[in-house]
Amino acid sequence: MVHNAKKKVLIIGYDSNIGLDVLFCMRTLGYDFYLLTHNHKNAARYSRFIKKSFLYHTENDNLTNKIIELTKQYQIDLIMPYDELETREVTKNKEILSKYAPCLLGTDPAFFDIGIHKLKLAEFLTDKGISCPAFATFDNKAQLEKLIELSGFPLLLKPVRQSAGRNIQKIHDREALQAFFSTRPDEHNGFILQPFIIGSDVTCNVICRNGEIICYTIQESPVKTGSNFSTNDTLEYHDDPEVISVVGNMMKALQWNGVACIDMRRDVQTGKVYVLEINGRFWASVVPSFLKAGVNFPLILSQLSLGEQVNIPKMRPAKQVSFKEYLHSLFTGGKLKFSDTKYESYLYDPIARFIQVFIK
Repeated sequence: MVHNAKKKVLIIGYDSNIGLDVLFCMRTLGYDFYLLTHNHKNAARYSRFIKKSFLYHTENDNLTNKIIELTKQYQIDLIMPYDELETREVTKNKEILSKYAPCLLGTDPAFFDIGIHKLKLAEFLTDKGISCPAFATFDNKAQLEKLIELSGFPLLLKPVRQSAGRNIQKIHDREALQAFFSTRPDEHNGFILQPFIIGSDVTCNVICRNGEIICYTIQESPVKTGSNFSTNDTLEYHDDPEVISVVGNMMKALQWNGVACIDMRRDVQTGKVYVLEINGRFWASVVPSFLKAGVNFPLILSQLSLGEQVNIPKMRPAKQVSFKEYLHSLFTGGKLKFSDTKYESYLYDPIARFIQVFIK
């Protein structure tokens, strides 16, 4: 590669929003971006920052072979998966892929598979004495009875391998629990039961190297008391020594490398924080982490992976409001600005963002 030539980055992933967020955060670097995805609805394919996009289909194509093919053809300088399964695949085959281009930092698949699996993670954290909620599976009757005795109902029933609060259900009694699993006789191991903790959602986003936290942001939602388990647009960025202590111990135990988004819950009565899950990827609010809290995670991770000099910023306190709050302020004479929402960055890539929000 010619010195100071424009770098070519192959970004790989399924999710539209995360792909567009990564592109926004790295848009000013003068890189050429190529997208590889198996999601034909991935709106990042239409981004003004993408030089060329490619589709592959998991039932027909081998992802590693596809990456090698494109890396050779377009002289790629960095292989940059941004989604969970793609990150695992690249890390698993890093020895082969690194012969063609540097790969993004990633965690050994043995530990990565623990981190991204709610049940395995809960077992791991309990064994290590790291703060997480009590838990049980439906098949382990003694464990389940102990959880019910300890926490009572309602309990939360969570798929062990989904994120962003998808398909979490609140179970109010034994009959409802039995009825749920009676219709899924072969899926008992696909769910974990944990107590419903009234409190706020806390998300700690990190980049780690050999288990040590390189940089982080902490964002917290208003207290939740109902059955809405989805992610929040109303966020406050602030420091929290307890959160960093818990997360730091966990990431060291997992020997984590690369990026992670750790979802936690803060008990409104005790203030204690509990680890709920790890997303081994970038997250839906990676742009606000940059624009509001001042930490450009995609840029930092790419520089670390390329062995370049990295400026590690400290998170700054900040707030983000939902679009609903902004509209209410607008029509009632309040002081909130459009830039206080997450949507200002959408104006930089309007066609792709329109497709992401309205067409997908």
